[in-house]
Amino acid sequence: MIYFDNASTTKISEQSLASYIEASELFFNPSSLYNQSAIVKSKIETARSSILKFLKGKAGSTLIFTGSATEANNTVLNCSITRKDKKYIISAGEHSSIYTTAKKYMEAGYNIEFAPLNKNGSVNIDALKNMIDKDTAFISIIHVSNETGAINDIKEICTYAKKINPNIIVHSDGVQALGKINVDLKNLGVDYYTISAHKIHGPKGIGALYIANKNKFRPFIYGGEQEMGLRAGTENTPNILAMKTAIDNLSIVDYHERKQAIIDNLTGDYILVSNDSCVENIISVCFKGVRGETIEHMLEQDGYLIGTGSACNSKAGYNRVLSEIVPKEYLGGAIRISFGDEVSVADCKNLAISLSNAVKQYNKRIN
Repeated sequence: MIYFDNASTTKISEQSLASYIEASELFFNPSSLYNQSAIVKSKIETARSSILKFLKGKAGSTLIFTGSATEANNTVLNCSITRKDKKYIISAGEHSSIYTTAKKYMEAGYNIEFAPLNKNGSVNIDALKNMIDKDTAFISIIHVSNETGAINDIKEICTYAKKINPNIIVHSDGVQALGKINVDLKNLGVDYYTISAHKIHGPKGIGALYIANKNKFRPFIYGGEQEMGLRAGTENTPNILAMKTAIDNLSIVDYHERKQAIIDNLTGDYILVSNDSCVENIISVCFKGVRGETIEHMLEQDGYLIGTGSACNSKAGYNRVLSEIVPKEYLGGAIRISFGDEVSVADCKNLAISLSNAVKQYNKRIN
């Protein structure tokens, strides 16, 4: 099977797995007082500093380790949405861990507004700017769309928002950006930034949240004083060290030729959602009049594993993000192709041919 669903999850790398196995021997509780625990604590702090350096966090910033990016995103919203007389803005293209949480706050009477999207899934920045005013307390805009690969200009958004109100809190979900585009958090100017290990060939069950100013942060999980008192719970040492290793081995790869090989060999009645301003390893394409799930299973029989969109929304019956930007007759045929450097240009070409043939066969069966 050739894997084309890396936006859903990635295979853990040999280096990251080796770090996990080695760190599993370091079972001592980092909060205990004996020497073995101090060694474990030191390794965790080294990992924290290393990741912060990679992200180019600003002076005085910190990073807390979480059980997932979903936890990190929920933490930010629960920390930041506190007053019903303030406005909170997120984009309509957010991951479900942001979108669903914001909906819950809206149902509870908070003033939540959703910024509309462009045709490629990026936020409409002009519309977003028109929404920001002095009553706006919080903005969350995904850095790279998990559905389409669209890149949002977080620096421009953050700069504009802070001019309107310097106290506006700006968060970005950077899960799909990490390792795909350059991430410089000091340059972006964000207050919070979320990352995840399992999207970059690290283990599942570990995420991290960048915090520019911990004095403004309110914990989401209370208990012990782990993570500087910002996130209770005994640290997951093997996952933390394996995440560091995954980040240590990141390099931005030029996927243009592979992306083009797919696009050049697609046929049929489709809309290519992911344009040239999207990251090159995610391709969202919607075919008219077919069922994406059926096409997915047909391709599985040909030896290809693809997705129909975010795995977090796969049981919803429709793609929430694409429904904002794709005509209804194409929506059911949504396909998301996402790959890494383990696939070749030839693999990409053959996938596109197989996908086009599957759509053709589907249409023959129903017509």
